[in-house]
Amino acid sequence: MRISTGQIFLNANRNMMENQSSLLDIQDKLSSGKNFTRLAEDPVGASQVVSLKRELAQLGMFQTNIDASRRRLELEEATLDDLNTAQDRMRELVVYAANGTLSDADRATISYELEELVEYSAGLMNTRDAKGEYLFSGSQGNIQTYVQQGGRYEYKGDASNRNIQVSSALYVQSTDNGRYLFESVTDDPTLKATGTLKDSFDPEKLNVTDPDAFAAFMREHGDITVGVDQYTDNATPPVTTYTYMLRNSAGEVVEYPAGNPLQAQAYDNTAAPTLQLDGASLELDLPVPVTGTPGVTSDDLSDSEALTLNKLNDNAYTGLMRQAGGELEIRSVEDPPASGTYVYKAYGTDGTELTDGAMPSPSPLLTVTPPVLPDTEPTLTLTDAQGTAALELKRDVVADSTVADVTLAFESPADLKLQFHQPPTNILNAVMETVELMREPVAGNAVAKAELNDRFALMLDQLNQSQARMSEATSTLGARINKLDKAESTNMDFKLMTESTLSSVQDLDYAAASTELAKRQLALEAAYASFAKIQDLSLFNYIR
Repeated sequence: MRISTGQIFLNANRNMMENQSSLLDIQDKLSSGKNFTRLAEDPVGASQVVSLKRELAQLGMFQTNIDASRRRLELEEATLDDLNTAQDRMRELVVYAANGTLSDADRATISYELEELVEYSAGLMNTRDAKGEYLFSGSQGNIQTYVQQGGRYEYKGDASNRNIQVSSALYVQSTDNGRYLFESVTDDPTLKATGTLKDSFDPEKLNVTDPDAFAAFMREHGDITVGVDQYTDNATPPVTTYTYMLRNSAGEVVEYPAGNPLQAQAYDNTAAPTLQLDGASLELDLPVPVTGTPGVTSDDLSDSEALTLNKLNDNAYTGLMRQAGGELEIRSVEDPPASGTYVYKAYGTDGTELTDGAMPSPSPLLTVTPPVLPDTEPTLTLTDAQGTAALELKRDVVADSTVADVTLAFESPADLKLQFHQPPTNILNAVMETVELMREPVAGNAVAKAELNDRFALMLDQLNQSQARMSEATSTLGARINKLDKAESTNMDFKLMTESTLSSVQDLDYAAASTELAKRQLALEAAYASFAKIQDLSLFNYIR
């Protein structure tokens, strides 16, 4: 193959340019300190660098959250400590004020310091953090925690807590809301009436003889419903008796600890019945109720068809409808299936088939005469759980082989709902109520003095409740700060590992790069030297 002098020249020139370019690349890396300066040099490495830098930025955000949460928790801890100190002083003043040797003027003087402690505590509860947000307002950081209205303090925040992310899968609660911290004291236990018969209950007629036993009794049963029933016997003339029954929030009959049910207590409309609860007695001015009446509905009955409904026994009817849950549905069922024979069955509101519990073996709560439909016009008799006939239902017309379903709706007597009510309040209002009572003269008034002493005892119990809640919160603060410390340590380890990985991907190995620089420089110099000799090679120079 023939190689011309021009080809040799061009090839040598190209090689020198490539060596110069290679030398320039290594010089750029040495000057920047990076393993690559353009994405095209290492696309995979460039992608790793982006991911690792994003992870470092996230770890930096976590550290910012940790610092902010630690400041808020430490501020909350200091605030609760100051509140606890203030309440210790309140306790001292209340104990001192309860001294029977003090005069009315002495107690009034003590009340002024208590009032100042309330204002000081309110200021602590309205503490703001470094960002100007209220520390104890929950998620409503821009809303003042407690506002004084009409001499009482009202909580304006919400019941939410802020959770801040401090690692990839860890959140820490950075605040405690004021509802949890400060709305934690209870007042005297009492009853609250709701429902259609709420006017029958007069709170003044609640006589609590044992507050502890009464509070425990009501906490055990929750809401109490007083149901009123009317029963009429078959005497001549008929005698109507009204009874009430108490059920708890689970629908169970309320009983005394000894097991005596609070039910079937007869009364008339001339005297109010008195309910004996555990630790209290309650007088109810119950009106005479209206007897419940059934209503019949059926979407499958045409205008030409009719039903005749007869109530056979008021007491049995009431018991039957209570057993059904207030609404009873009668359905036609083909029995056995595909036989063309239909019978009626009864179902309660929950869809459960009703049976006669008084029978030796449970049977449907219906007596059908005749038992087969629809060849004749049936008469249905419904009985209660004791087998007493309650209702009689007649179909006047049988239209076809399918029998329409019927629903009986029971209009139950109105109920009086008595709900245990021990409303939570805050320690600020509790102390203010004590302050107001301390400024009332009690000298020579045994009743007022006894009421004041009861208030002092309640105030001490409320201070115990408040400080117990703050103590509980303080212990959780320490646990959360420890969690922040551990998260910070773990994040630091992750950061060091990430930075090490990032350095291995993008940072230049100066020793290797310097060696490479020397090698490429030597190669370029050799190219220069060889080119100087090669460029003079020519046939004419040889002949000359």
